[in-house]
Amino acid sequence: MVKKAQSWSVHIFTASGAFAGFLSLEAILRDNLFLAFVWLSLAFLIDGVDGAFARRYKVKEMVPTIDGSILDNIVDYLNYVFIPTVMLYWFNLVPSQLTLLAVALILIVSCYTFANTKQKTEDYFFRGFPAVWNMVIFYLFVMGTSQLTNFLVIVFFSVMTFVPLKYLHPLRVKEKKSLNLFMTFIWGLCCVFLLLDLRDVPTQLSAYRDFYYWLWVGLNLYFVYISLHRSMPKNLSS
Repeated sequence: MVKKAQSWSVHIFTASGAFAGFLSLEAILRDNLFLAFVWLSLAFLIDGVDGAFARRYKVKEMVPTIDGSILDNIVDYLNYVFIPTVMLYWFNLVPSQLTLLAVALILIVSCYTFANTKQKTEDYFFRGFPAVWNMVIFYLFVMGTSQLTNFLVIVFFSVMTFVPLKYLHPLRVKEKKSLNLFMTFIWGLCCVFLLLDLRDVPTQLSAYRDFYYWLWVGLNLYFVYISLHRSMPKNLSS
């Protein structure tokens, strides 16, 4: 009975990401960009750890009537795809005449991602851009790129959805896992600092923005390297 209750708790924990998404949407409608990203970050954190909980408490065996993968996809589509498109639309990130096209691209190509039965490789990399549009939109705000550049970025990643490059899943990929987790932790810390910079009120950390911004850039280049290196024909294991 206790184990079954633990398993149900994991499902509830996963589903709570949808409520975090709702709170993010509510913040968007109040023009509170910072709070919107705070709630999306919480949803991102929930999604990052719920799989480990599910495996630990053997959720599949204990609650076989609930498909955790489907539940996870529902919440992820909301937080990684739908809400970012609302951000894009609400905050005028692309030229007005291209807004609906950009929204349509994200919503439609992401359906392919979530329906693709071969979206994960045997060594737990993502195959093709994994529809993390929450991160793309966050990056656009951090870098302050132009509306046209933002649209071109959206087109680029829409195309990359169908290009079978391998993208790192730091919590699942076993190769160099300790290093990848460390890099991900530092990257996440930099993201927190950059998120704080999105507030209208500067913080004491803002004086060090050049340091953590360029550290963040370097960490992103590390992940790009991992993706390109593991996607080379001689390194393709699946």
